[in-house]
Amino acid sequence: MADNIPSYILEGIAGLIEQAGQDPVAIAKSVELNPAALYQPDILVNEIKINDLFEEAAQVCGDRFFGVRAGQLKGLDMIGPLWLLAQQASSIVEVLTLLSENMTLHSQGFSMLVKDEGDAGVSLAVEIAKLRLDLFQTAPKNTGVTQVVEHSMTIICRELRGSLGFNWFPRYVQFRHCAPEDISQLQRVFGEHLYFNQDVNAIHLSREDAQAPNYRNPDNTISNEAKKLVSRNLEASIGQGMSFVQRVERIIRTLINDQGVTAKDVANTLNIPLRTLQYRLKKHNTSYQALYDKVREELAKHYLAKSELSVSAIAERLHFNDTAAMSKFFKSRTGFSPSEYARRMR
Repeated sequence: MADNIPSYILEGIAGLIEQAGQDPVAIAKSVELNPAALYQPDILVNEIKINDLFEEAAQVCGDRFFGVRAGQLKGLDMIGPLWLLAQQASSIVEVLTLLSENMTLHSQGFSMLVKDEGDAGVSLAVEIAKLRLDLFQTAPKNTGVTQVVEHSMTIICRELRGSLGFNWFPRYVQFRHCAPEDISQLQRVFGEHLYFNQDVNAIHLSREDAQAPNYRNPDNTISNEAKKLVSRNLEASIGQGMSFVQRVERIIRTLINDQGVTAKDVANTLNIPLRTLQYRLKKHNTSYQALYDKVREELAKHYLAKSELSVSAIAERLHFNDTAAMSKFFKSRTGFSPSEYARRMR
């Protein structure tokens, strides 16, 4: 089931669309999103429709960087008690770790993963999951995630500047999608060191930046009232977060970026025995191999449609033995060869 989140996530979007000379209500209706969600903060909307809205608004407004502009209007305080919880952290890396560990209580479609890279620093990977449609819900008009990815990463960088300084930039930033014709707008937000067609969407911080104090809470204190608010809201979210199967999918999606991922790797990440992993997946009528194949199919589709990678490069990245093996796999699942699919999507 698609996750529903409060519409305050869309704050400022209507005004941005109006500035481009377009009608926010018409755009919302075109993706079957309740237009009231653009103006009222407490309407539940599902994340599929939010992504659809961002992609549609970018197209209608003729603004490739719509998501970035929207991200410059917001802060992570929009995630409410979860962001308040993170203020208990004393350093930047602790803030990011708290957010990444608890983000699924706020959103099923968006996740963050902090990775310690030793002397090289810390990376924060951003994932946008492919959610299942609700019963009787129509398929989204737009399936790309470029706008939401850049939107989310803009908000994160904006928040980090609150502690690291107005002129701070990440060491470098990676994007899964291909580069726009003009990257200057992204450079103004993320700095000079941008890499596209990558195997992950990630913001990289130096070790010094990661260990810098969290200025919002330098003494690691938080009021009792704030603690109670956080506790109530997180308790209310229990059971609404990510399912076990979704967690496994996301771990596969993240670890496949490096040297590949096995069922044992996933079990170790979840801190459970391999047999327990296999048993729990079986209880959900699936298996590790089924989820692994699903992730590889989704990532292959993404790279074919949104990157400039060759089929052979995609096959290598997704750990197929060769291009022929990927082509056979892809056609068996989609009915199209990789090259046919790329032509249809571009």
